[in-house]
Amino acid sequence: YRIDDPKIVALIFSSGKIILTGGKNIDDVKRGLDFLEQKLDSIM
Repeated sequence: YRIDDPKIVALIFSSGKIILTGGKNIDDVKRGLDFLEQKLDSIM
């Protein structure tokens, strides 16, 4: 899954593990994870 801001790619596996790649710093990764969490909550 591609996130535009921050520019991060999330790899989501069937085991439930998630890898976030492409972040320039830890704050980008945290913002990407927060965004992804909101998206997943909205579809569940």
